[in-house]
Amino acid sequence: MVLFAPLFGISKAFAAEEIAPTAPAAVSVYKPVPPIKIIDLKFDNSDNLVLINSQGQINLPPDKTEETSNEETDGIQIHNYITKGFLKDPARAYVDITNAILAGSSKNYELKNSVLKSVKISQFSLNPNIVRIVFNYKAGDIITSNFNVLANNKTVAIRYANSLNVPINNADKNQIIYSNTEDSKRTVFFENTTSVLSDNNAIGQENTLDNSTQLNQMFEKNNEQIVPEKEYKLQSKFYLSSVSKMQNGIMVKGAGFLSLKPVFFLENPNRMVIDLDDTVLSRSLRNRTITFGENSGETLKLGQNSANVARLVIQGADAKNYRVVISPDLQNIFIAKRQDVINAKITETQSIIKTVRGFKDNSKGIETNTLEFTFSNPAAFSVFEENRNLYLDFNNVNSFAAGANEELIKLYPEAKTIKIALDKLRIVLPVSENTLNIQTKASADAKTIQTVIKTKEPPKEKEQVISKGKEQTISNLYKVVIDAGHGGSDVGATRDGIYEKNITLAIAKMVEKNLKNKDVQTTMTLEKDKTVSLQERCDISNDTRPDVFVSIHVNSSVNDAIYGVETHWWKADSKDYANTVHTNLAKNFNKWKTKDRGLFKSQFYVINHTEAPAILVEIGFISNENERKAIITQKRQLEIAKAISEGIMNYLKNKGQKK
Repeated sequence: MVLFAPLFGISKAFAAEEIAPTAPAAVSVYKPVPPIKIIDLKFDNSDNLVLINSQGQINLPPDKTEETSNEETDGIQIHNYITKGFLKDPARAYVDITNAILAGSSKNYELKNSVLKSVKISQFSLNPNIVRIVFNYKAGDIITSNFNVLANNKTVAIRYANSLNVPINNADKNQIIYSNTEDSKRTVFFENTTSVLSDNNAIGQENTLDNSTQLNQMFEKNNEQIVPEKEYKLQSKFYLSSVSKMQNGIMVKGAGFLSLKPVFFLENPNRMVIDLDDTVLSRSLRNRTITFGENSGETLKLGQNSANVARLVIQGADAKNYRVVISPDLQNIFIAKRQDVINAKITETQSIIKTVRGFKDNSKGIETNTLEFTFSNPAAFSVFEENRNLYLDFNNVNSFAAGANEELIKLYPEAKTIKIALDKLRIVLPVSENTLNIQTKASADAKTIQTVIKTKEPPKEKEQVISKGKEQTISNLYKVVIDAGHGGSDVGATRDGIYEKNITLAIAKMVEKNLKNKDVQTTMTLEKDKTVSLQERCDISNDTRPDVFVSIHVNSSVNDAIYGVETHWWKADSKDYANTVHTNLAKNFNKWKTKDRGLFKSQFYVINHTEAPAILVEIGFISNENERKAIITQKRQLEIAKAISEGIMNYLKNKGQKK
């Protein structure tokens, strides 16, 4: 059995300019398949992924690459064929889905600050039932060779690369696939108990749940928070769409950019917990339990643990013996026992490690060691930590090119290379007890994999220094990174032609000015309206090593009556900071006639992946008419910026006094 095909999850390109129904070979009996119902489209913030929101099981043909657009016998439709094509004058692409019915009338999505001008979805024909999606763009802006359709029995997604931004297949643009950024507390929901893994790895029991309804509430949290309405935008980088049982494990499928956190284990009963960062779980999978394992009878529990984290929990006597393998297209994972992974043929395509390169940076008090592996073909790999070692298992790699292993030892003398199977290599990297964090990154084609290990140097006392003839005060020894939410092609929430990105950038610049007037050193993640990824924002902050990080956003809800101000924090060292800033904001709530929605512990990407104390402030709801009218005025923006700035200064002064 081959787990990951070379083009796993991605159908081959169909070049048809027109729909050309083709009759199948003669078959005696056909069983009709109910048409799928297509609801609408969802567009992600990165401007290269569109998800098709549908109901019903998608019945793909046995050979997904078959270049046939329809299959009928006496009007009976037995498959959902999905084809794509390109048209000229004007430039556009289309995707056709057969045996599909569009819910409601045609929909036209006018996209702002996107490489796509517009996207239209309509019922192209009836009997045969075909739904067509047409993508309009300026000629040359879309790289047609990278316009791909992904499909499984639960969902269809379209990924595309554009010439205006970094293409999704650019090997130089690495995505974080694994990160061990620590949470102060990680909670696992399972059956009728909530077990807590504390900082010292002690297991405790709290909040016993009486029934399944309460458990659903714990998994689902608040619907408004899990799926905040931001027009057509997804609030995550990965959409987990389906889970299926394999002969010796579980296959988890999705679309987007996959990112894992370290697994952890619980006892009584034995459980392995797998968290997928920046991931939204299909609602059809939430709070589902799947039994698998021929003899051991393990179960897999799925839940949306927080707004941006999907959680998978394996329970069973052998739960600790499971491994997670990432597919070569970075879209799916295979979960199986270690021995089954070792014995399985992961892909048809084998690879070798062509080169090993290393980079070191000892600046800004952090020692950063980067190892970069390049492969002859995309790699299927696993990443995990045990006993102060980082393990990189390359599951379709059988050797090094000449000199590559020697280069690895030269760069990382403690590294060990173990051949765990004929077609599998393991690299073991011992890590220091002073390690700050570990990340593994991969290029979109999985031919380049980097591991980045950061070790923090002991903190140094800040010194009084003379700069440009001016004696520095306590305040100008402090550094603050200011993050204006969204920007460029990511407009954020929208109402009545008003974009969140314009409001946040204006307020961020006001905060910057206020802090500079107090002699505080400031860094903006973006100084003008441009697209900056979440990870780039975190990198700017981590490279700057500020005292605090603040991200400014405007909230939105499907319920237009909701209004108010929120402040979010995630790491333990950010709670006091969040409280100080929010308290200062709250002084204005009566004057602003707004609601104090309070503090929230939320795992937003930028406040989870920045090393400094970090908060995210939602300054009001763009979806509420009265609040929207207020927060677009310069007067309110100046007042908000003043309150945030004063809150930051109060926290920094208090922090300085405690030293």
